Amino acid sequence: MEIYETKNKIIEVWAAARVIVQKYGHTKKFAKHVVALVVKQEQDLKTDIKLIGFLSKDPVGKLLGYRNRPNETTFSKVRERMDPQIMEDLQVWIISNLLKGRQVRLMAQDSTDVPAYSKKDKEARWGHRTPSRKEQLLYKSNKDKKKSFFYGYKSHMIVDAETETPITVVVAPANTNDRKFFDPLYNKVKKITILQYGCKFLADAQYHSSKIRTTIRNDNNVPVIPWSGNKWQKTENPNDPDYRKRWAIERVFSRLKEVFGLKKVKIHVFSCILAYLLRYRM
Repeated sequence: MEIYETKNKIIEVWAAARVIVQKYGHTKKFAKHVVALVVKQEQDLKTDIKLIGFLSKDPVGKLLGYRNRPNETTFSKVRERMDPQIMEDLQVWIISNLLKGRQVRLMAQDSTDVPAYSKKDKEARWGHRTPSRKEQLLYKSNKDKKKSFFYGYKSHMIVDAETETPITVVVAPANTNDRKFFDPLYNKVKKITILQYGCKFLADAQYHSSKIRTTIRNDNNVPVIPWSGNKWQKTENPNDPDYRKRWAIERVFSRLKEVFGLKKVKIHVFSCILAYLLRYRM
């Protein structure tokens, strides 16, 4: 998608950002820097220098109010000053507008690894990721199996599995159990969306838990989760035709990593998600 195709969308996001940043003590002018970080991911600009060059030459820079070339330290200072919650609030605003009046019939939860920039990141932790079946077949020794461990974070997410829309996200150190994030994510989903009666919750065996199943059923929804240790067909809802749509969340993760260069810090993660929404959903 060319940048001119997203011009009107950028204006909408910028308008929302101007309102949101003021809640965190920033001026309206600060909002343009927030949106510029989203544009950086949407345009696949690898460095701040490339972003600065883009803003100084492209009409989008003038659209956002950049009359002069930004200083080379502008965006590093923005990241230091900005509360990551600003990005999350902006994402919630977009999602609320996208799903307004629409009921969610299928939701899927999963996590993806987000490696740290360096081992000096004190908030990151060693965690385990499940290698793909293809990777497992290629493993020839225990040394190869160590590749399934990484140092960094995990991005935990629930998506609308029918539209591949990321509804809510939590970024946490990599050593935290995935099931811990069911409650905060599920509760946020209920606040910002309307769940259809009998909405199905799709997840892999990592989310096998009587507590999770009970919570979902109490809301008149349907858990479609494999029993731990069994193949996915052996669930309490055998051969549920909608289970294969759980892969929608894998496609979202794939796009975030391949198209938008998903990295580790929370601001960057949400910048990638906002860029995804800008390009594919708005």
